[in-house]
Amino acid sequence: MFGRFNSINKNFKRKDTDENRNLAFNFAVKYLSIRNRSTKEIYDYLIRKHFIDDTINPTLKKLTDLKFLNDEEFGRAWIESRQKYKGKSKLVLKQELKIKGISDQSIQTALTDAADDYEVAKQLFERKKKVYARYTGEEFKKKMGGFLQRRGFSYSIIKKLLDLAEDI
Repeated sequence: MFGRFNSINKNFKRKDTDENRNLAFNFAVKYLSIRNRSTKEIYDYLIRKHFIDDTINPTLKKLTDLKFLNDEEFGRAWIESRQKYKGKSKLVLKQELKIKGISDQSIQTALTDAADDYEVAKQLFERKKKVYARYTGEEFKKKMGGFLQRRGFSYSIIKKLLDLAEDI
């Protein structure tokens, strides 16, 4: 009744033809134009678009050869962005990159260039301190500690920052 939404199309797969390889490449480039992506993200996207592995693998190779896909560079950029704008810890970033299909070796390489957790937490603490300024004593510690904990920072870092705030 509604074309692409009927049950017949659930098992639809595109055949491996030159036309479909070009189509897969164009889909991937358009998807990459939004933001940088990992190889796994592109692979999953093309699977959702009903392409088969015989079409996807040459497309991924072409994207890599043209330097549109580079998992190590993606990992570095992801870590830099998430630390700067979201204040995420290395532990959380490692988990996010694993989900995005980045290899352990690439993750370790990217994390060596990453900012120290204490410095990131300190910057985040300074930004959020104004929001929690209305709370005093234990309530401030509870709110700020919970916030930093949700960002993936360790207890030792959180305690150090809260102790530092007590001295101020």
